[in-house]
Amino acid sequence: MSPKEKDVAKCLESLFKRLDAAKLAPETILKSAAQKEHYESILMFAFRKLQAARYHYQQVEGLLDAQRRELGRLHSKSKPSGDKFKIVSSTMRISKSANEFTFELSAFFAAIRSAIDFLARVCAQHFKGVQADSITTLLGLIKNGKTGPILDTIAEDTEWLTRLRDYRDYLVHRLVISTTSGGEVQWKDGSAITTPYPIVVPSETPKHFPDTRRARAFDEPENRLSVMTSEASVTYSDGRKRLIKKCVQMEPTGGYIRIEDLMKREINAFERFFVRVVEALTKLDFALAPLKVSTPKKPL
Repeated sequence: MSPKEKDVAKCLESLFKRLDAAKLAPETILKSAAQKEHYESILMFAFRKLQAARYHYQQVEGLLDAQRRELGRLHSKSKPSGDKFKIVSSTMRISKSANEFTFELSAFFAAIRSAIDFLARVCAQHFKGVQADSITTLLGLIKNGKTGPILDTIAEDTEWLTRLRDYRDYLVHRLVISTTSGGEVQWKDGSAITTPYPIVVPSETPKHFPDTRRARAFDEPENRLSVMTSEASVTYSDGRKRLIKKCVQMEPTGGYIRIEDLMKREINAFERFFVRVVEALTKLDFALAPLKVSTPKKPL
């Protein structure tokens, strides 16, 4: 487990110890031993979904490793050769659809969203007269001015929760983004540099992603990349030149992000959210959470 995932597990372990010792109603919200088990199960469902998100993240890292190995094989086969003419430089590029990255990303977002909804179901047990099957219900309470120890914790991440919901909904229900893998091997003066193409996806909620024959035919992955090349060479007194070093860097252009960076950003944000919610539940100690109405501050 990652350090942050260990933090989540540690917080859950602390909460479960309190759950074991908790009294039943009317001292707490727990009406029976069966409800205790249900409370714990819903939290574990959320944790399993966190593990699923981690799994899909690791799958993408494995796919990226496979891409690098494939380019390594291309490197060994692409060295120019010729008897009559001396080849000074050559470039070999490979590009192909890599929808497996999109499949993993969709499953990744679906797992996080599902985990958040499980957490919302647990939180709702602390509210009198509130039933929630998803985080949308609790966000609605916050939007209507309700406050309290749990809602205040969730409110800190309202912007992130909304952004994640929108990205997930578009990715799962409204469109399928395409991803391209590949790279290039450049040979010059007997030296080679191998550069994999970053797998890039929209950095924010994708609104439109054409998937037509025409769009696929004219799609160039380089259009989503910023390429920076640097060279160092020496010239000898007899006029001969020798390449000392060459470096090629490829980064996403505006509006795009490496898929692994997007997934890392979202999994870290979710683990922080998970920890804060569990800590808020632990402080409540299975008591009802009061729902208050925030009053706007009077102008000075």
